Amino acid sequence: MESYLSKCSWNKVQIEGDNTTPEQKLWRAVLNQALLDAFDINTIWICEHEKQDVDNFFRTRTKEFDDLCDHAGLDPTRLWKKIQRLKGVKAGFISPEKTESNVLSMFNQIKEKRKQYTQSHWRNAHVG
Repeated sequence: MESYLSKCSWNKVQIEGDNTTPEQKLWRAVLNQALLDAFDINTIWICEHEKQDVDNFFRTRTKEFDDLCDHAGLDPTRLWKKIQRLKGVKAGFISPEKTESNVLSMFNQIKEKRKQYTQSHWRNAHVG
């Protein structure tokens, strides 16, 4: 998971010499978590209502999205375009560019690891 996050263009929080403020880092972490939830690569379970909320957040660009980007010190227009493109790549509507070639395989690897973990976790074992 960490290697994937370090390759994402929206996650620039942990760069040495980064001169972002603590508040910007906080807002970037909020945005990063929303993106993880939106692309279903989160490490925690979220309910259907939360999934719908995050899908709606990235479906239509709103003032809240722009405000979040402003607080995070990011260009909202540039980020919106990148997110929409990545959504298209993930859905299979857009062919990935050379720099995005590993994105689909990373999505699939994360989903497969989560599926294996879910199946092997003691809470999910059927008592019979």
